[in-house]
Parts: sequence; structure tokens; C-alpha cells
Amino acid sequence: MIVGLGNPGPVYLNTRHNMGFMVLDALALRWRISFLQEGDNLLLARGRRRGGNILLAKPLSYMNRSGEVIGPLAARERVEASRLLVIVDDLDLPLGTVRFRPRGGTAGHRGMESLVQYLGHEDFGRIRLGIGRPEEKNMAESDYVLMPFEEAELPVVEKVVDTAARLTERVVFEGITDPVTMVITENKEGI
Repeated sequence: MIVGLGNPGPVYLNTRHNMGFMVLDALALRWRISFLQEGDNLLLARGRRRGGNILLAKPLSYMNRSGEVIGPLAARERVEASRLLVIVDDLDLPLGTVRFRPRGGTAGHRGMESLVQYLGHEDFGRIRLGIGRPEEKNMAESDYVLMPFEEAELPVVEKVVDTAARLTERVVFEGITDPVTMVITENKEGI
């Protein structure tokens, strides 16, 4: 099961906090599977790739309540911790940074805190997508993460989404368990 964290509704569509949703959309397109609404709080896309079942999940609760949706889904689908990957934005990483860790803490991210609370553990993989911090010192982080990307940032964002989708495929299909950090600039990508 691959979970992308974000916020529901068109007003949040291209905001920094919705990077997880953006990567899941890219994966669904690559794998030619479609999202279907399940209940009021969940979009799911199911498919088979390389002989295994794939489940993409977008909780439609707000970010800080993601665990309320994903915890019961993981239990229902009998998803073991080692078979769960979460894709999420990260204020502490600069824009253009993609980081995989096979497990770890929440780093103060409320969506991740909610997941840990409802899953009861931190033993799942995560791909963190750097969104950087606001340049304006007086701007609240909560306002910043809900802002759309600047026009000049969009080429890097597009490459980050593609890189994260490819990294997800490597983690899921090749079984990568070592930490990976990639840095994307407008014209190149490095590890």
C-alpha cells in the first residue's frame, strides 16, 4: 500500500502540502489505474504490477487526521508495516530534495503523527519531498504549506514528482531498504 498525504478539494490541489497526492497521481497514470472514491474520506486505486497487488490511497480527511482513515484501511487490507510506503511533503528539506527512509520518526509533521497514532508504530517506509521553508520570516508555516508553488518553482516540482514516482517503483519492486537522498535542480538530478 502506497499512501500519499495531502488535503482534499480543489483549493488545495497544487499546494505544497499536496505533494504526496501529486506523486500518487503520477503513479496512477504510469500504472494505468484509476482512483475511485470509497466512502467520504478515501480515494483508492487498485492494480497489479509485476505479479503483486498495488493499492494507492489518498485520505480525504485533512492532513492532520490522515491516520483516522489510513489506520483502519491498513488493518482491513492486512498491510504489514514493511508493505506500507508513505509519500509526504517536508518543510525541513529544500525544494528539490527527495528522501527515502525505510522507517523513522515524524519530524513534527502532523500528518505523519496522525498515521503513527492510528497505526501504532513508525515502522513503515517514507518518501519525503522537500518544500523548503518560507523566505518571509513572519509567515506562519501553516500558511506556507497551503500556498501554491511559485511559477519559477514548477519545473523543479515536476521533476520532483517524476523522480519520487520512479523512486517509489524502485522501493516497491526492487525492495530497496537503504536510505536514498536525491537532489533535483532544474537541469539535473543527483544522489
